[in-house]
Amino acid sequence: MKITSQDFEHGQWIPSECAYGQLVDGKFALAENLNPHLSWSGLPQGTQSVVLACIDPDVPTDRKALNEEGEIPADQPRRDFVHWLVWDMDPAVCEVKKGEASVGDEKSGKRFAKPMGIEAINDYSSEAEIHRGYDGPCPPGFDARIHGYEFRVYALDVKTLDLPDTARWQEVCQRMASHVLASATIQGIYSLNPRLQPL
Repeated sequence: MKITSQDFEHGQWIPSECAYGQLVDGKFALAENLNPHLSWSGLPQGTQSVVLACIDPDVPTDRKALNEEGEIPADQPRRDFVHWLVWDMDPAVCEVKKGEASVGDEKSGKRFAKPMGIEAINDYSSEAEIHRGYDGPCPPGFDARIHGYEFRVYALDVKTLDLPDTARWQEVCQRMASHVLASATIQGIYSLNPRLQPL
């Protein structure tokens, strides 16, 4: 399997229009928050459904633990943060266009422009607001680590994971573990630390 994007190459910077936050004249500002274009190919024979996810494995575990420069140390232990998760996707779907997945919350009712599967709750959610669909990068501006955002696609040998739309990433991973026929990942990088911006 292979996954590619028209918006960034593997290991390269994600454009700010595909992020939740951006730097404008050195100051934080909200960005367009458009999901990047993605397409995948090479699903193995027997694929009955697809899972799509965007995971940031570089989220700090302690935002208050700063070094002498006032930054979160790059070597601090990290955890996963789910920016996007869809399961029970039809294997005939092999592309998501830029901006096709909205920032979602239950009050606004925003959803995918077309049915693509079970659109999960992402980790931007809180008690006050539930987010579904894609929400892009917005790492701490004082983080000394450039974050790597992994856009992953999984081909499964079952048509449905039979999970409620309130299921989270850990539950999806457990349920699909024995059903993954193949997978592919493309990684983009992003930072809001002024010191780490690309030239």
